Amino acid sequence: MPSNKPRLHLALYARPKHPGSYHYALFISPKGSRTHPPTTAIKHHVKNTLLNISGELTQPWRYERVDISDVYFEQRLLARIIIGKLTAPVEVVEKVIAAVPVYQVGEEYPDPGELNAGVFSCRTWVRDVLVELGTKAVVVGLTDWEGVQRAAVEYVERKKGEGRWSGEGKGEAGTVPLLDLLEGREVV
Repeated sequence: MPSNKPRLHLALYARPKHPGSYHYALFISPKGSRTHPPTTAIKHHVKNTLLNISGELTQPWRYERVDISDVYFEQRLLARIIIGKLTAPVEVVEKVIAAVPVYQVGEEYPDPGELNAGVFSCRTWVRDVLVELGTKAVVVGLTDWEGVQRAAVEYVERKKGEGRWSGEGKGEAGTVPLLDLLEGREVV
């Protein structure tokens, strides 16, 4: 695999109103090192926020790209999991990510998996992005979605069991757990 290339992270966020479930996002970050993990990232995710449009309340899904200057200040960020290395320029990878469809309530979502067939979410969007990145061969190291998701959730659950967070999803000051699936080790 190429060295010193930016890394693709799966990020899991707490959902205080929905304990036991997570918000899923993807980060693109510099490589970092064992002693200096990356703190900057470009966040890609979909979210649905309540909107009042002409007196009608809706919750449309929308794609969002956010530059993060320090991941340690990301509210509710529980953990990052390194899942791949970029082999194409960041701009190319971001175009692939941004082109992945975002579905709305009432639209038929052609879900090829078993994740609540026909129901679109941040989790299904991340899975779709990973499939597309693998198809376009712009990221190496990606494994099957089920394995990545299982490893990520098990990692967060293990950290919870170790007393890592309070019930509000707040982490210890100055750190966010980081698991490197490519190298099979915990970084932070």
